[in-house]
Amino acid sequence: MSTTPIPKPSVRTDQPVAALLQSVWLAIVGAFGLRVFLCLLSHRMDSKSHLGLQVIGREAGFIAWSLASGKGFANPFPGYNLVTGWLAPVFPFLWSIGLRIFNPNYGNGGIYFCQVMNSAFSALTCWPIYWLGKKLFSRKMGLAASWAWVFMPLAILFPLEWAWDQSLSALVLMLLLCATYKLREYPAVSLAWAGYGVMWGFAALVNPTLCGMLPFLLAWLAYQRWNSGAASFRPLLKATCFFLLCILPWTARNYFKLDGLVFIKSNFGLELWLGNNPAVPADAVYSSQLHPMNNYGEFVELVLSGEPGYMAAKRRAALAFIRANPGTFLDLLGRRVLDTWAGVYDSREDKWITALHLRMAEIYFCVALSLFSLAGMILALRKSAGEVLPLALCAVVFPIPYYITHTSLRYRHPIDPILTLFATYAIAQIISAINGRRKPIR
Repeated sequence: MSTTPIPKPSVRTDQPVAALLQSVWLAIVGAFGLRVFLCLLSHRMDSKSHLGLQVIGREAGFIAWSLASGKGFANPFPGYNLVTGWLAPVFPFLWSIGLRIFNPNYGNGGIYFCQVMNSAFSALTCWPIYWLGKKLFSRKMGLAASWAWVFMPLAILFPLEWAWDQSLSALVLMLLLCATYKLREYPAVSLAWAGYGVMWGFAALVNPTLCGMLPFLLAWLAYQRWNSGAASFRPLLKATCFFLLCILPWTARNYFKLDGLVFIKSNFGLELWLGNNPAVPADAVYSSQLHPMNNYGEFVELVLSGEPGYMAAKRRAALAFIRANPGTFLDLLGRRVLDTWAGVYDSREDKWITALHLRMAEIYFCVALSLFSLAGMILALRKSAGEVLPLALCAVVFPIPYYITHTSLRYRHPIDPILTLFATYAIAQIISAINGRRKPIR
């Protein structure tokens, strides 16, 4: 009697592969690998063809080298060999680690370290983009936005071109947004509120402009908790106190070292004046030729007055110019708004963009990103204004200080992940609408 063998249940071998393809960690690894590959390629191209693809970050680099060589937080540019508060401290301290490992006198190891570090910050930003996209829209939307960030041109360019804090600032702001949404449900006695304050303190020490979002996000948290009947005063007070405790040591250091009250960094008065004075060229957004690094007269004034005195004088001069020339100020403001969202001036001055002949491509991309992100923000607010409001506030409020002082696409970069998320949502909605119209009528 013949027996028919019982078929064994089939085992699907594609499940781990499918899970990997749908994981944000693949996007993170892909983003990091792509940036490191292009970093190596840029050095090779520059050494062979001398395209001028130098890494830019003079003040940060000089302060980092001063820290690495045991001279303290000082010497922000050649000839100015004094204690400084020119920059926020976190990024120069991080770069100084690489300079301790790789002496810049013996190769480009310190530059590679900084570029790889920034590439890691940029790649890790995929995770909060995914988390926010999943929470506010859907898992597919979060995954699509994180992959959009992998190939986002500005998110690739800035970690390689600028030895600056913009990639870390973008990551920190996105993590703060994630924490803001999470804290909405936390009890008032939770230690997480203290951690939230510490996160904001760290953000201030990375990039003080990020602190402009603190009152808005705290107000949103307070309203959300009040609306749900949860306590809001005590936890928000706790977060604020820990924020102040985190920035107090650096502020005290600035007060005693610089002989003046400096919140985190000292250079706001100069930046305001560089963007608002009679010498701003007719086709520019600020007067770079008057920076103390480029102008001997300004350098001498800085040394004689000290940083707090010099910055206060420049702030007064800028405010006097604005009061006396409101029409000119509005014209400059308009130029800076245009540059923030279209990159018109920035694309002309960016050394990598000009070396690679990509000026018009960058302008077209910036305009498209701005329009799609605006459309996505409006659609998202119409769908759920209360939920999406923190991201929308960041996109609208964060650039305002740069409209007033002067602009650069890298200054805007901390909100580029938000713009990427909104733009991805807009494109998805457009595709969905097109597919809906194509469905046959039954």
